[in-house]
Amino acid sequence: MSEPQIVLLPKADYWTWVQAARDYVIKFGVNVTADPDAAARYLMPQQTVTVADVPNGYPAQGEIRAWFARSYPSLKTDFVPAKTPEELQAAFNKRIAANDRFLPIAPPAFDFRRIWAAGKCLSGLHGRADGRMQEPDFAVVQQTRMEAVKLLSSANPEDVNRLRQINPNVFILVRLFASFAGRVVNPNDFATWLTFDMGQFYQRGVRYFEIHNEPNLVGEGWTLSWKNGREFGQWWLTVRNRLKALYPEAKFGWPGLSPDGFPVPERTNDVRFLDEAAEALKTADFICLHSYWRDEAEMLSPNGGMNWQMYRQRYPDKLLFISEFSNPVAEVPTRAKGEQYVRYYQQLRGVPGLGAAFAFIVSASSNFPHEAWRLEDGRVSEIASVVAARPTMG
Repeated sequence: MSEPQIVLLPKADYWTWVQAARDYVIKFGVNVTADPDAAARYLMPQQTVTVADVPNGYPAQGEIRAWFARSYPSLKTDFVPAKTPEELQAAFNKRIAANDRFLPIAPPAFDFRRIWAAGKCLSGLHGRADGRMQEPDFAVVQQTRMEAVKLLSSANPEDVNRLRQINPNVFILVRLFASFAGRVVNPNDFATWLTFDMGQFYQRGVRYFEIHNEPNLVGEGWTLSWKNGREFGQWWLTVRNRLKALYPEAKFGWPGLSPDGFPVPERTNDVRFLDEAAEALKTADFICLHSYWRDEAEMLSPNGGMNWQMYRQRYPDKLLFISEFSNPVAEVPTRAKGEQYVRYYQQLRGVPGLGAAFAFIVSASSNFPHEAWRLEDGRVSEIASVVAARPTMG
C-alpha cells in the first residue's frame, strides 16, 4: 500500500485549482484540501503533504514553506512551485507522464562559487562580546583552528592584523554595532556614528559588514526605532546606502534575527518580520541568521540548528551566514556542547551557499558564562578543547 498523501490548494478560486489538480488526484488516488492545518493532521505522521506553492496563496499562514517548517517541523512536505493553475497542471502532468507522484520539479541550483570562492561553510567563532579581543582569546582562535571570526565594530581594528598573523586566510565579518536600549535611533545617526569605525576595518581589507543585530527584539529597536519589518527595512536601506557611498567595495548583510524556535521575551515573530521586509532583503549582499538549540534533536531541527533551510527556501540565490549559534542551556555540560558544535560544523561543511557558521562566543566580561569558550578567570571551556580536537575537514 502506498503512503498516504494529501494535496493542499489555495482557498481563493479553490475549484479552479481543483480542476488543475484533477488528473493528478485521479491518477494517484490522493485527497485534496484548502486547509493547511487539516492537511498537516491528515493521517499524521505517515502522510506526505503536496503543496501548491503559490505566491501569496495562503495569506493566513504567510510564506507557506516557512509556516510548515515552523508549525509542523517533522512533517513530510512536497512543494510544487506554481504561479497559476495552468502552471500547477503542467507540473502535475510531468509527474503523471513519469508515473511518479513526487517527481522533483526544481530550478537549476544557483552556482554559489560565483559569490563565495571558499566553496564551503567555514568554521567560525564570534569575537569578544564587549571591547577588543584579549590575548587569551587569540590563543583560543589558534588552538581551535578557526577559519572565520566575527568582530563587533566596537572591537579594536588592530584585532584584524592579529587574527591574520594566526591565519593569513581568516575570513572576517564585522557587525556594525550601537546601543539601542531605551532610545530612538534614526538611520542617519547610526550611519554617522559607524562611519569612522567601519572605515578602520575597511582600510584593513574587511569587506563584509552585518548591519545591526536582532532587530525583532525590543532591546534592539523594535517598537521604538521601527514598528515592524517594513520600517526596519527602510531604516536598513538608508544605513546601507549612506555607507555604500563612502565604502563602495563593502558588502552589506541583513542582520541575524532572534529566532522564534527558541523562546525569548519581547520579540516579534522572525518570519513575519522577514515577510514585512521583503523589498529591503532583495538589496542585501548576504543574509545573516541566528541558530540556537537546547539538545541534539533541536540542533537537527528546522526550528533550531537547521533553520538555515527556511532561509535557503526563501532566498535561493543569497549567500547566508549563521552569524551566531550556540546551545546556551546552563544544565548542558560544556563537553556535550563542544561535541554538538563539532557535529554542527561537520553537518554544514558542504552546504552550498553557507559562507560560515560563527559559534557564540569566545569570551565576555559578563552575561554569557555558559556559552563562552574562554572564561574571565583564565580557564578554557571544554567547548574549546573538544572543538580543538576535531578532525581536519576538507
